[in-house]
Amino acid sequence: MNVFEATRSSGLGAGLALFLALGISPAVAAAVERQNRDDQCVLENDSFGTEATAADYARMIERELGVPPVVDCGASVELPIYVHGARSIGNPGLHGCDNPSLQVGDCMSGSGLQRYEGRAADGTPLPHVVWVSFCRHDGRDTDQYDVPNSVQLIGYNTETGATAFFESGDNTKWTYVDPTTNRLLGVLPGLDDPEAFNEAYRTPGTVQCVMCHQADPFIHNPFIDAAKLESDPDEPVVPRITGSEVPYYVIGGSDWDMRTIRIEGNGCLRCHRIGMKTLEEFMGDGWHPDRYMPPRDPGSLSDDFQELLDCWIAGPESTPGCVWVIPPAGSCDGRVVGDDYPHKASFNRPRRP
Repeated sequence: MNVFEATRSSGLGAGLALFLALGISPAVAAAVERQNRDDQCVLENDSFGTEATAADYARMIERELGVPPVVDCGASVELPIYVHGARSIGNPGLHGCDNPSLQVGDCMSGSGLQRYEGRAADGTPLPHVVWVSFCRHDGRDTDQYDVPNSVQLIGYNTETGATAFFESGDNTKWTYVDPTTNRLLGVLPGLDDPEAFNEAYRTPGTVQCVMCHQADPFIHNPFIDAAKLESDPDEPVVPRITGSEVPYYVIGGSDWDMRTIRIEGNGCLRCHRIGMKTLEEFMGDGWHPDRYMPPRDPGSLSDDFQELLDCWIAGPESTPGCVWVIPPAGSCDGRVVGDDYPHKASFNRPRRP
């Protein structure tokens, strides 16, 4: 029995006296205690709240995120669409614009983003909480695609990493498209009307939002980042989250696959995590990191990126120096996970031919 097994078998956490009695150095003792804590670190996150009603879920997340904002699509910042540098209104067709959405190359104008500071139910500001709404004008009604308009909400606690996702896939009762501007407009119900809130929104259920929101709660690409804060024209509405060790977990989604890959010293991971499945989706729509990243010297990290691709395709299990990691979450440390990780999902692997 090794030292880790011996100390674990003694209970929830061996005390310092036991460590000293076993002749274990304080440094090793600290490492053992940390490993024990990591193994036993269970978030108050196992109620599967993503399967609850939207109003019940909103009450569940209140301690970490306050109350969801009331979404007014008309007050949001429009996502501008450009065709050959000129602002476009309407739908120039898939991949028909300079900054297509990296989900099937959509170029429909009229979507809007809004950022909100968190607030408690009594109105107290929660500056460490940020919410983002997305009034997505997807309304394409063609033989190939029939995609309804939708409204999404994401809440994020920057201190603990607690995150919540809401989706309004059937919002026609509250939204409409302005025929002149092509904007998706309308005001969705708030939590003060729980019945309407439940009708307007749903929680993810069995769909893991981290299929796309892998690295952190917010996605950035030229389509999304075209919407800028009115108070700062250089700052996207969607917050930038930097750091490879920023906390991130989904309230009520304790069985979601939170893994990303890491290679020590890889330049692409110096500033942030990378969700390779999300990146695979973007590359499938014609976006390549070497043309955009890093921002001040695109393409300079092409070897580092290839290293990540090689690991993603072969798998960390077959790539020396490459490991699966999960992010910090609440009081739980981020850490390396192996084959015994209990929440593996089929989406989190490369699309092989």
